Amino acid sequence: MKRILILATLCVPIAANAAPVGFRYAEFFTKQTGSPGSMTGQMINSDGSVIGVSYSGHVVADSQINNTGSYYYTGFNGGSSPYINSLVGNAPAAKDIIALAGQTNAPINNTINFSVAVVDPIMAIVSLGQQGQSSNYDFNTPFTILSQGGGYFGNNGNALSNPFGNRLTGFEGNGVIQFKGTFTSISFVASPAEYWGGFNVGVQAVPEPGSLIILSAGLVILVRRRRKS
Repeated sequence: MKRILILATLCVPIAANAAPVGFRYAEFFTKQTGSPGSMTGQMINSDGSVIGVSYSGHVVADSQINNTGSYYYTGFNGGSSPYINSLVGNAPAAKDIIALAGQTNAPINNTINFSVAVVDPIMAIVSLGQQGQSSNYDFNTPFTILSQGGGYFGNNGNALSNPFGNRLTGFEGNGVIQFKGTFTSISFVASPAEYWGGFNVGVQAVPEPGSLIILSAGLVILVRRRRKS
């Protein structure tokens, strides 16, 4: 009698990593102050693809381009970053920021345009409103507050809220919000006037190809063959 031992292997795909992921933020290289003001820039993805980003709205005198100026995407006095959470693994790397400086109480539609459709974009908010005086962004689409906390100008950990509809209210608010869906533009009205509040926009970086691990199942098959007598 012969015994044939067969060792089988089983291919098991590994589930996607649930840890925070990298996001690519806009880097701006032109700005035009005025009413309305404008900015242009781009996001360069990890696969080398380029997404053009443009902004038109309130005057942008205090906006920063070409990675120059102060870096505002920090926690208060070096504390925990309000720009990192269970979904978003990084704050903007560059200093670039759209700052709605000197805005008036007259409604002006602020619009961010993307050159291609983007999925589930985020917005990093810097200093929306002041301590004791709120400012609002009324968006044309729903959003979710992913994280918030003390920022560059102050330590107010719960200064962002969504009191009703698509309104984001801040009392020196810093953090990250997300728009679920596919977008080529996002619009909002900012009111009332404040010295300045700023933001940047980002999209999830193209993920690396998922890995496939070959696991030995330890499957043993015994085949018995009878000898002829």
